[in-house]
Amino acid sequence: MSIKQPSDKQRAASRTNGAKSKGPVSAEGRARSSQNSLRHGLSSPAHTQLAVENMVLPHEDRAQFEALRKSYFADFQPANQSQQDLVETMAAARWRLTRLQHVETKLLEKEMVLRAKEMSKELTEMTEVEKLAWVFDRSANQDKSLTTLIRYEGNLNRTYGRAFKQLQELQSQAAQACDCESEEIPNEPEPPPSAPPATPKTTSKSQESTPIRTQPSPEPPQSPRPTPPQPQIPAPKPATEPDIAID
Repeated sequence: MSIKQPSDKQRAASRTNGAKSKGPVSAEGRARSSQNSLRHGLSSPAHTQLAVENMVLPHEDRAQFEALRKSYFADFQPANQSQQDLVETMAAARWRLTRLQHVETKLLEKEMVLRAKEMSKELTEMTEVEKLAWVFDRSANQDKSLTTLIRYEGNLNRTYGRAFKQLQELQSQAAQACDCESEEIPNEPEPPPSAPPATPKTTSKSQESTPIRTQPSPEPPQSPRPTPPQPQIPAPKPATEPDIAID
């Protein structure tokens, strides 16, 4: 089948009409037009201001998203723009993960209603947990919605994890740089306090004329020296007179 090409007049009229259009004028119209390209908001970048504005869907509460952002900034205390971008990414990923939880709940509830007759044909008595497991099994194998939801959830978890790891590395490097600077530039020691000038001692005339008598310190008592033992000299034997023979 051939497609009819527009004529030159139609092209010129289209350009003329397009030049006259200036888009929505009111604030509400501009807000709606800014959401034209937003479908589910699960894969939009998180580090630009436009992406932050598009993060909240019309039926969601923007005040809750702002409270989430403030809590993340209060917890991680980013020190520069690169750290702020990572905190924004983490907050946006957490917001979209919460959105996925709501979507998953509604998706499973819808499948349980649509497959009620099919469940009753296969099983007669089923608890609510068994019904949920049956629906999950059929949706995971046959429906692409749940598979897509699980894929988005994995991507968001990885995005959050990478941003958290990069933020920790940047903050650790900044802390190490501060420690190195403090070691290279030691604090100058304070000069010791200056001692007061010494005043010369003055002595009175009475002190100069009368010398101070000091008592000699008593000598310590000397212990008696032991006397060496005297050698014993044997006493001389008495002289005996010789015997005189008498005739």
